[in-house]
Amino acid sequence: VQEINYSFRMPELGDEERKLTAAERGVATHLVLQYMDFSKGRSLDGIRSEIDRLRAARFISAREAEAVNARAVERLFASPLGKRMLAAEKPMREFRFSLLMDADKLYGDAAKGEELLLQGVVDCCIEENGELVIIYKTDYVKTEEDIAARAELYRGQLMAYAEALHRISAKPVKECVLYFLSADRAVTVYKKT
Repeated sequence: VQEINYSFRMPELGDEERKLTAAERGVATHLVLQYMDFSKGRSLDGIRSEIDRLRAARFISAREAEAVNARAVERLFASPLGKRMLAAEKPMREFRFSLLMDADKLYGDAAKGEELLLQGVVDCCIEENGELVIIYKTDYVKTEEDIAARAELYRGQLMAYAEALHRISAKPVKECVLYFLSADRAVTVYKKT
């Protein structure tokens, strides 16, 4: 009989001194943007009060609340993209989907006749004049080259999301936008012509 050794990472309970990693700070910010009342995004005080509310409601921990860059969230909502998000009647957030689709929609003729199960979570989607705008938030870029590389990296994912949301809602997707919180930059990776 072969012995199996399982290795699990122990939770860091009580390690209040350890700073959150960049990924953990990103998750905290993502949670704030998922659950906050967007109407509070019009001011830094409103954003901070939402962070406090989410901490008190246990959507985020005290350490996560401290790690959220409220000014980056403020810059998002002050940007043209953020203003569109604020103006949206019912922004869809963290929309989860599973959809069986023809593989050639994503991979071209080489996949003709094949099907695939597409699953994903759309960060944010707003509707403007009967058309959808998909918004994906990410972070940690340093240079223009980083931004261009990330935009190209996420292009396929966003186009798959566009196909899925179009099929689910029967509404056209007019735009897919990446927003880089640290750089305060929106990059359109698709725009209907």
